[in-house]
Amino acid sequence: MPSPHDRLLTAAEHEAAQLIVTLAWRLEGGQLANADRLLARLCAIPANDVAMASIVLLRQVVHGVAPVLRKPSTEILGDLRAWLARGDRSSGFS
Repeated sequence: MPSPHDRLLTAAEHEAAQLIVTLAWRLEGGQLANADRLLARLCAIPANDVAMASIVLLRQVVHGVAPVLRKPSTEILGDLRAWLARGDRSSGFS
């Protein structure tokens, strides 16, 4: 049975989401091999599809970590917005 987020994504958006997660996983693990090919595949997908996939993935992550952080998902997204507004990417998200 498809999950609710599967029903939200078109085929192109689903492919973009898979590529985004695979790229993040590989980069986090220091596996840079073939990252350029994955990125090229991602860039070939229309920007609107990549944007929607990114939004759905971000919401999925926020809803997953909210119980652990004991914060509402909107507060976590607010923290991310504040971190981005500071412009200090080196300090990490807090």
